[in-house]
Amino acid sequence: MIISCPSCTTKYQVEAAGFMPKGRKVRCAKCGETWHQDPPKDIPKTLDETDEVPVEAKEAAPPPPAKEVVAPAQKAAPASAGSAAVAARRMAAFRKTLTRWRMGQVVGFAGLGLFVGLTLLALYSFKDELVAAWPATASLYAVLNEPVNPQRMEFQNVAYEHQYENGLPVLSITGEVVNVGDARLSVPRVRVGLRDEGQNELYAWTFALPEPALEPSETAEFVTRLSSPPIDARDLEIRFLDQIDEMNP
Repeated sequence: MIISCPSCTTKYQVEAAGFMPKGRKVRCAKCGETWHQDPPKDIPKTLDETDEVPVEAKEAAPPPPAKEVVAPAQKAAPASAGSAAVAARRMAAFRKTLTRWRMGQVVGFAGLGLFVGLTLLALYSFKDELVAAWPATASLYAVLNEPVNPQRMEFQNVAYEHQYENGLPVLSITGEVVNVGDARLSVPRVRVGLRDEGQNELYAWTFALPEPALEPSETAEFVTRLSSPPIDARDLEIRFLDQIDEMNP
C-alpha cells in the first residue's frame, strides 16, 4: 500500500500486512516526522499488533509514464497476381486496337488523297478526250478558265475584212485550220457568231472546209463571207461545232 508523510507529503510504498490489525508508528525517512498509520480498511485484520518490529518505509517510486499506444496503420490488401495480369492484358489489347485504328485512319486519308490527286491529274491530262466524250464537261473547264480542244484542231491567222459587192456590204473572214493531234482527224464544221458591244450574239452561221480530214500538222485554208452583216456587230467568235451544237442547231 502507499502511505504519505503528513509533514512533507512524501509518499512511500509499504507492505499492508505490517500494519495489521491496529496500525503502527512510522517515521519519515526524509523529514524525520513520526505518526501512527492505520491499516487499510479493505484488508481483514488477522495479524496481531506489534510495535516492537520496526518497519522500514521506502519512498514509493513514481509510476512510469504512460506510453502512447499507436494503432498500426492498416495496409491495403495487395491486388492478386491474377487481377494484375488481366488488367495488363486488357491494356495491351486496348493499345493494339488503338494503334490499328490510327493506322487505318492514316491509310484511309492517304488513299483518299491519292485518289483525289489521280482524279485531278486525269481531268487535266485527258481534258480534251473527256470533253470529246462528254461535251457537257466543257462548261466546267470554262468556269476554271482552262482551255480545251477536243477536236485537236486549231485556228491560225484568222482575219476579217469589210468589203462591198454590188453596192452591198460584205464581211469576209479568212484563216487556217491545223491538225495539232498525232493522228489523221476529220475536220469539223466551223461556226461563226457576230456580237454587239454587250457581247450579245446577233447572227451566226456555219461552213465546212473543202478538206474533209487532215494529217498530223497539216494545214487547210478557209474563206467565209457574209453579205449585209448586222450593222451593230462589233465582235466575232469562231469555233468548231461540237456535239451540243449538232444536237441544238
